[in-house]
Amino acid sequence: MNAARLLEERPTLRAWLEEYGAIEREYLDGLRATGVDFPPAYADEESVRAARRRLRDKGATFRNGGASIVAGRLSSACEACSNDLGSKTFALSLQCNRDCYFCFNKNQRSDDQACSSTGGWRDEVDAFAEECGGVTHVGLTGGEPLLHRREAVKFVRYVHTRHPGAHVRLYTAGDFLDEEVLSELRDAGLRELRMSVKLDVRDLESAVEIIDGAVGKLALAKRFVPDVMVEMPAIPGTDDAMRRLLARLDEIGAFGINLLEFGYPMHDWEAFGSRGFEVRNPPFPVAYDYSYPGGLPIAGSELLCLELLEFALDEGLSLGVHYCSLENKNRGQVYRQNAVVRLDERLFELDGEDFFYKAAKVFDGDAARVGERFVALGVPYERDEQDGSLLFHPDGLGAIGDLPVLPALSYNVIERTADGCAVRELKLEVAERGLDMGNEAIWGARATAWELLALTFRYPDEVLAQAVSSGEWAEAAEEVAAALSLRLPEGWGEGPGGCAGRGDASRSSAEALLHDLRVEATRLFVGAPEPAVSPYEGVWRAVDDGVQPLLFVNPHSMDVERFMRACGLGRPEGTNDPLDRVDAECELLEHLALRVAGAEPPEGAPADADLPGGSPEAAYDEFLQEHARVWLPRFAKRVAKEAREPLYRDAAAYLGAMC
Repeated sequence: MNAARLLEERPTLRAWLEEYGAIEREYLDGLRATGVDFPPAYADEESVRAARRRLRDKGATFRNGGASIVAGRLSSACEACSNDLGSKTFALSLQCNRDCYFCFNKNQRSDDQACSSTGGWRDEVDAFAEECGGVTHVGLTGGEPLLHRREAVKFVRYVHTRHPGAHVRLYTAGDFLDEEVLSELRDAGLRELRMSVKLDVRDLESAVEIIDGAVGKLALAKRFVPDVMVEMPAIPGTDDAMRRLLARLDEIGAFGINLLEFGYPMHDWEAFGSRGFEVRNPPFPVAYDYSYPGGLPIAGSELLCLELLEFALDEGLSLGVHYCSLENKNRGQVYRQNAVVRLDERLFELDGEDFFYKAAKVFDGDAARVGERFVALGVPYERDEQDGSLLFHPDGLGAIGDLPVLPALSYNVIERTADGCAVRELKLEVAERGLDMGNEAIWGARATAWELLALTFRYPDEVLAQAVSSGEWAEAAEEVAAALSLRLPEGWGEGPGGCAGRGDASRSSAEALLHDLRVEATRLFVGAPEPAVSPYEGVWRAVDDGVQPLLFVNPHSMDVERFMRACGLGRPEGTNDPLDRVDAECELLEHLALRVAGAEPPEGAPADADLPGGSPEAAYDEFLQEHARVWLPRFAKRVAKEAREPLYRDAAAYLGAMC
């Protein structure tokens, strides 16, 4: 199957993908109109992925599909937060003695609070107990609940008395903590106290004083409450202060710290913008009207949380450190919505990580092929009479892996309506999970992507110039990106000179472009005396190792050459370039992807079982992990920064998405 035409041959699928893409763009444009700033799409994704890989290697625990990450112990209330229907947090009021610019209570109306400081909370607690069937965890938050000190103690005592097995916790900024109230809370049945510490980028000069004061309050609380911990947002720019806080908490034997992803609560962007903050782009994997008032994630907060987790592991701290992302909060909402109704288990799967109901779909001519296969196998499915699509359980993907079809994965939530409940589809993406790894369409698309990148990053020739000037390069790249669900930056290929804006196939246009590309390629990748961006893995890895970069003879270059020869590839006749050059590595990945897709190997090439790892798939994955992903994302970022010719900026973004 020609990967470049996968979506062109499926106009209905393409239209739906474009529709959901347009919805997400409109959402971001609406936020920009309010003044919110965004960095480039997926700006720090590679740094986050690298940090997550290190945390896995060092033994951190990943929960809820990686939306929650833990080093050490974790409060049972956090374990219950996402998918325990017997867990709920109440508020006496939203009143607070502080006025923090990032407080998410500011985007709530006063009537949004869960219960009243005048005693109406008893009815709320009882109603929840009746609804959930068994209370396991109850939190009391605010505002500042200790502004209503007597009522807060009554609340804890009431819940503990009515539900003695429930874990009761209280949130506070700590300003009103003293021995008397702590003694009362202990006697009332408080199990856990969570204190926030207010550290901001404008407080760094007084950070030591702030931290020592907070730690003193926590040390006092430890005398009365079994589990004492900190829960606070990790604000970019407070790195050193946060490391000091973790070390001090460990010194006093605190239970742990919940590092919350810093959020913009849709209120007063000026306070965020003036500090140089931006909202992560895109904010969430699945766009939706999430109800958690923490709002939108601030770029850089997630990376800081991951680095603090790594610090705790490297230092051997005994306290528990938990990264709780805004996505983790959202997943709790999705779980609760989708727990209301059990959809047909023959057609839908409740994902155990993000809690969306998921189904697979095929469109256009694929529906007839898949329907015929499912009828023969007795696999249940449902046909949509409006768009002709065929919906089935994601497990059914394994039964169609050999068919030349392009399935999609559908994300769904249950929403309450005036008539009861309805299923709402939120996202559609090309599906890979569950497909036979020999699927011709997916692996053919991968091969085409690497072929485009190899063509682009080798020394420019007439083929490249003609493909770019005619617009064929951009058309193929966009269709393959859609087929593989690549995350390209917003506006990719657009703008003056962008690859998507080309369309002049004339000889003079191609010749002029070829001249410009050769000048730019020489500056970027050859240089005089040094290139702006080295195109060799060995040079990048030598810098990592702190040794002098030598072409050909450094161990990483030699390892790449051995790997390629093991795959039946060598240096093209008449050339003397090292094989760890970017275009050569792209060609290797293209070659392996084609073999997985079923292409006949070149004459004299090793058999599949003789490839590294024992198969083309294993060899592809090994080279991607051990070589390509180690340096190509950094290479792509540098090219994007240094390039003057738009094609190289577009190709760099494409390369980064493939890695």
